[in-house]
Amino acid sequence: MSGSSALFQLWQIPSNKILFRSSNFARDLKMVTDAAVYPPMCFYKKIQTATYEVVNGSYVPELKSKGENKESTSSTKVESLGAFQKLPMVMPSIDILYSALKKAKKVSPTKGIANIAKRERNRGAKQLDAFMKELAVPLRTYIENFPNKKYLHPYEKSLIELTLGDGNYEEVLQKVDDLRKKVVSSGKEHASLCAKSTSKREAEERLSEGMKKLEEIFDRERKVVDDLLNIAKTLRVMPVVDLETPTLCLVGAPNVGKSSLVRVLSTGKPEICNYPFTTRGILMGHIALNYRRFQVTDTPGLLRRRNEDRNNLEKLTLAVLSNLPTAVLYVHDLSGECGTSPPDQFTTYKEIRERFSSHLWLDVVSKCDLLHEPPVLMATEDSDADPQDLARYVKFGPNEAIHVSVKSGVGLDELKNKVHDLLICQLSKINSRKSNPEQFQLPL
Repeated sequence: MSGSSALFQLWQIPSNKILFRSSNFARDLKMVTDAAVYPPMCFYKKIQTATYEVVNGSYVPELKSKGENKESTSSTKVESLGAFQKLPMVMPSIDILYSALKKAKKVSPTKGIANIAKRERNRGAKQLDAFMKELAVPLRTYIENFPNKKYLHPYEKSLIELTLGDGNYEEVLQKVDDLRKKVVSSGKEHASLCAKSTSKREAEERLSEGMKKLEEIFDRERKVVDDLLNIAKTLRVMPVVDLETPTLCLVGAPNVGKSSLVRVLSTGKPEICNYPFTTRGILMGHIALNYRRFQVTDTPGLLRRRNEDRNNLEKLTLAVLSNLPTAVLYVHDLSGECGTSPPDQFTTYKEIRERFSSHLWLDVVSKCDLLHEPPVLMATEDSDADPQDLARYVKFGPNEAIHVSVKSGVGLDELKNKVHDLLICQLSKINSRKSNPEQFQLPL
């Protein structure tokens, strides 16, 4: 409250005597009289270039009948991606408060009022109304322009829930709206009281009281505005996926070499370290092959466990596979260096392959330079894998898997060619769906 009190003291100083250079409080906050204004960036919920129908984790352009109501919505309709990049710019709460005080201070009484008491109560009521609006309007802008989750693409819904926590996004927006309502209610009340003043002194007292009360309300709960600012920063840096551009998603256990392959295949530059869960989010890179542009995503590793026991990093990977039409590059490490045994990798691989069987698929065995001798077979006690299938997997990996080594360069040229063919195939399917969507009921 010390900062808040200092701000309120500025209110009682004539504008031509405010010297920010000598004010310790102003210097701490780095106040500048010509502070930059943060222009709001609007997000329009109803603007959408394409509508897709969800089919087993992929999106098929949806045809509308002539008599269909354009405003009707259903669970199978989704918004196009990119909402996070259209979020409004959120000002720090202290900047909103200081700007509101400064602008309200400049409000003058209506010209032509000769009576001193009437002029003073007019000035007080107008300044309280201006202060209230300068605090409330930015909050209303944020509430209106931050998208409602029900209008978001399922992939972006998953990112909000897994990154911010389930319900936290809506809770912060609701608290911002509650703060706005309190500011408006208190501002109207004190402006009305000031307008009813019978003397110049009473009007000044009610103006001072109203300004102090509004500032206290905002200062007490302004942390929610800063929380919204942090949410906007977090969401704005989330990678954007173009649904009409072929995308390759690298999947596998932690530390199997997915990030190394992303660096080899694309422009993505993930962190590479020798410990699990180095990838702590979705990383997007791009591939340029024969003048065509493709997308590559690096995802957090998957461990062998039930879905309800998976952490949020693993759920991010499943969200990508479930909600985006991606081709899969599944990476296996049979060297025993990644921290996940080959039998556990095999169990997870079978589960994911069966669950997302509709996706285009390519298997890669990484670190093949370390496979001079077959690794020791260490099956888990509760493994239900066929012994012969497991033995073959531990020795060779899945059928038709490409063996590569980033360190020695073995197999990388073959991998790039296979990836190129895979993405070209996916591009062909995307184009076919766009031209004849009614003929395709299978996912990409």
